[in-house]
Amino acid sequence: VLMTTKSTQRPIMNSYVILISKQLKLNYMNRLEKLLIIPFLVATLLISLSVEAQKKLLSQEELKEQKVYRSLSEAFFNKKRVYILNLDSKELTELPAKISKLKNLQEIYLRNNKLTNLPNGLFQLKNLQKLMLGENNLIMLPPEIENLQNLQELDLFSNQLSSLPKEIENLQKLEYLDLNWNQFSQLPASICSLTNLEKLYAEKNKIESIPNDIGKLIKLKELKLAENKITDIPSSVGSLKRLPELDLSKNAITTVPREIGHLSNLKILNLSENKINKLPVEFGNLKNLEELYLQNNKLNIVKSQALSIPKLKICDLSLNRISNIALSKNLQNLTYLDLELNKLTVIPGSLYNLKNLESLNLSRNKIEKVTKEIAGLIKLKELDLSYNKIYSVSKGIGGLKKLEILNLTQNEILLMPKQISTMSSLKELHLASNKLNAFQKKQVNNNKPKSAIVYF
Repeated sequence: VLMTTKSTQRPIMNSYVILISKQLKLNYMNRLEKLLIIPFLVATLLISLSVEAQKKLLSQEELKEQKVYRSLSEAFFNKKRVYILNLDSKELTELPAKISKLKNLQEIYLRNNKLTNLPNGLFQLKNLQKLMLGENNLIMLPPEIENLQNLQELDLFSNQLSSLPKEIENLQKLEYLDLNWNQFSQLPASICSLTNLEKLYAEKNKIESIPNDIGKLIKLKELKLAENKITDIPSSVGSLKRLPELDLSKNAITTVPREIGHLSNLKILNLSENKINKLPVEFGNLKNLEELYLQNNKLNIVKSQALSIPKLKICDLSLNRISNIALSKNLQNLTYLDLELNKLTVIPGSLYNLKNLESLNLSRNKIEKVTKEIAGLIKLKELDLSYNKIYSVSKGIGGLKKLEILNLTQNEILLMPKQISTMSSLKELHLASNKLNAFQKKQVNNNKPKSAIVYF
């Protein structure tokens, strides 16, 4: 190299410089790659540990095998093993933020405490399926509730809630929602997006209306909205075709939509203590209805088509203004009928077609006679005709061989037929406050079945 000329040395030197530069750059890049890969590996490890910490959801059968933890201290000591935490009735005023450390928690019970708010940590429990917050002092539910994507049951019974966050509509796995005993004036419309909801309770609030979109909750099995201020039932309720039970009692409802007849699976319908004055004939389409409660309304006339319900077993029409009622021959499964406190002057003739009737209450009407047709009710066990204006009882009463209780208190009866002697199942005969003289009372005692006790 030394013997070469300056002109030949310069290119050789440049080559060496380029070679050395490339080597240095390569070494630098290798080191940089090593430095960059370290945080990547750390992040991967942390994610792996997090996934390991939050295990998959246990099935209901597997949950039954898990211990129920009943104190926070014990739960935090066994964080990874806690799937069920029951802190009911612990006088809690707050819930610690570190509740978020219980990553595997699937059920938490916080009922009957003194909670006024909820920590954000609670809404980081991704595995939570049951959140039971009944009987606290909550005035709001934070929008972070939407983070609980596995939530199936939410109990908010007896708090001070007047609204729900719109984000609740994102809880698409929710099946059970209890809003009873709160301060709602409207049923939150966001609830109507919970298409997997099966049970919805919002009794004893101040609700004035039901959202029109209620018909979207096609999986509902129970809808209870009793003791509110509801005046109208939306026609969309007819879309709830899987609904077996509907309770709208103790409201201010005046009319019932015809679409209610579309509820083909309805078994129990409670519309008692409202202001309903007419039943749509579509009531007769409720082919699976077994129990109907319409007491304390303003019904005047009941048409046979409205009660042409073949599976009906219990029907309560007491405390209305009924002066005329036609009972369909289709009511062959009816066993209980209550018509107390109406304005009937005679026992309706159509009533005698109810061959399987076991209990009949006609007290506090204006009925004057018990006619021979009464003998047609061959399966009757209880008959209440008290507080009427009955002065005549037909000997046909003796045909009630299965009757156990006969109440004729507070009438105008002068004479009881001797045929009461054939009422072999009679246990109680109530005749107080009538016009029977001493001789007639003696005759009743002589004619009554031995098993019966007479109350004068």
